Amino acid sequence: MHVSQASWAAAVRRVAAALAAGALATACGVSSGQQSSGGNADTTPIKIGVVTGLTGPYANLGQAQANGANLAIKQLGGKVGSHPISVIVRDDTINATKAETQARDLIQAQGVQVLTGCVSAATTLVINQVAKQAGVPYIGTCQTEKVNRPPDLGPYTFHIAPATSYDIKATAQWSAQTLWKKGVFLEPDYAWGHEQWDAYSKNFAAAGGQAQGPIWAPLGNTDWSSYIPKIQASNADFVMVGVGGRDAESFLKQAKQFGLDRQMKIFTYLADFAFDQEMGFDPLQGTYALQNFVWTDNSNAAVQKFVKDYQAQFKTPPGSYSAYVYNAVMMYADAVRANQYKPDQFVQHVSGKTLDLAGGKVTIRKCDRQAILPVWATLGVSQSEAASKGGSAQFGYRQVVKTFPASESNLPTCAAEGLSS
Repeated sequence: MHVSQASWAAAVRRVAAALAAGALATACGVSSGQQSSGGNADTTPIKIGVVTGLTGPYANLGQAQANGANLAIKQLGGKVGSHPISVIVRDDTINATKAETQARDLIQAQGVQVLTGCVSAATTLVINQVAKQAGVPYIGTCQTEKVNRPPDLGPYTFHIAPATSYDIKATAQWSAQTLWKKGVFLEPDYAWGHEQWDAYSKNFAAAGGQAQGPIWAPLGNTDWSSYIPKIQASNADFVMVGVGGRDAESFLKQAKQFGLDRQMKIFTYLADFAFDQEMGFDPLQGTYALQNFVWTDNSNAAVQKFVKDYQAQFKTPPGSYSAYVYNAVMMYADAVRANQYKPDQFVQHVSGKTLDLAGGKVTIRKCDRQAILPVWATLGVSQSEAASKGGSAQFGYRQVVKTFPASESNLPTCAAEGLSS
């Protein structure tokens, strides 16, 4: 379903009106500890609300986020110090109005102390708006340029998925100078796609490439028969597939049927294991993609533990969207363990720190609380190559061809965002 800018804006106005009227006034103190005058330990139950898309074209990513949250609670044994800890997962159906309703109910009716989750750049802004007005931390877990930049940035807003432009700036020079010069761009016609095109039109051209397009497609599209001929007519060296989730799945399958892969290279802007598994080897073979988490990374003990435990629980390796929400829960649990879980304390506890998370060591920039992540370029392999190149005969859909270390230089400066560093 397409999430228009108009529907998002209307949802934000409704949130502001409801909160200004005091609809959430009773929730402002949900983080206060339950401590007796006798000095007993704080035993406040910790509730983490996860709002994500469990239905729709990104449903696999939403389920992966739910899995990551539940795995974190299992690893914690349902308790952090003297605090019981739990997650409550809600489906926003990738709809801004539904996301608003779910976030508001989690705070007001369920008493959660923190919100996290999202698979859409449009719904994350509404969830953040609810959290910001209620004085509750929100940890965004999907790509967007806006959630942690003024005017959307709240005092307790975090973003632990990459900014959309981050991956593009990190890889543009390599793409233009090592792979291909001339690209045509297929983009989803909503906020995330427009952010992609804005970043590519600037960074790819600056690196010496030629960016054609964009060709816009609605969210949830399944028939690409009218789009592929336009791509073929561009005579580009490659097509950048900016659509994601099941939209990208259907495109890759139909592109192979049309023989597009024999005419030009196919590069998927964002890949995740959840959708690789659903597609299988054939549509992915020979296609490139960018990722912010690879389950075969053996360089860090925290990554290895996360992958091992996730596979034991869910019988498949995790992807980046599993890792994002897992990390959000573990970040907050660490603050609870240190008795720093109230909103202002949480910000101080995490901002500017380097944390050992599911994807390895991740720095949270202080000015905008943006996670700084590595990026991997990967190439789809055949099933016969999976064990030797992809790390697993069953799950080795891609091999890493280039690693781009985490770097703050791929983000706008704090000053450029109007923030003090």
